[in-house]
Amino acid sequence: MAVAASAGFLSGLGSRDVDLGWAAALLLGGVIAAPIAAWLVRHIPPRVLGSAVGGVIVLTNTRTLLRSDWVDAGDGVRWVVYAVIHAVWAAALVCSVRQHRANLARERRLVAEASGSDGGERTTA
Repeated sequence: MAVAASAGFLSGLGSRDVDLGWAAALLLGGVIAAPIAAWLVRHIPPRVLGSAVGGVIVLTNTRTLLRSDWVDAGDGVRWVVYAVIHAVWAAALVCSVRQHRANLARERRLVAEASGSDGGERTTA
């Protein structure tokens, strides 16, 4: 199904005067990135991954907006905005990691309490 959809997409691009070399490069990038993304999603907690990806999205969109014809901010303004975004992004990542670690500690404590209370109270018939 995915192969058919990709083939249809690529054939549609050819009729729209889009360079198929760029489309092939994007396709190759997706093929390379997919297993990496699958590994990241499996090993990085969702809260931390969301903060990391959200920061990348905010940073790239802000860069696009600050260089657009609507805003056209100067170099000094752009670098200050980038610095603020990086600082907020770092704080969000730190907060996410701390919350994840706190949740893990709470879960471990609950498991330890549950297993510790069952061990001494059981009687055999």
